[in-house]
Amino acid sequence: MTAFVPANLPTSVNTLEKLAVWALGALYQLHKNDRYQESDSAPVIPVITAQDGLAADKKEHIIFRPSFELSDDWRSQPTKLWEEVQEFPGNTPIPASFLP
Repeated sequence: MTAFVPANLPTSVNTLEKLAVWALGALYQLHKNDRYQESDSAPVIPVITAQDGLAADKKEHIIFRPSFELSDDWRSQPTKLWEEVQEFPGNTPIPASFLP
């Protein structure tokens, strides 16, 4: 788990797109070495990956692929999906490079 308070957000994070990249970038820095297995016969893969590069349209992109564990009974809950996301193990602070 990584504790978060709105004061952790840099003032430059002022759109939903920037918020997504800020949050996923911080999670990537903290959990890029964590692994899990999607199914019994699947290989063990990273919990989150990040890749940047030049797309076919000649524009630079950042691509994240995160995997978040959900509560076992999330499908039967009346709550919002994000409320059923389980925390990553551990107690790590947000990387300093992501703080204002």
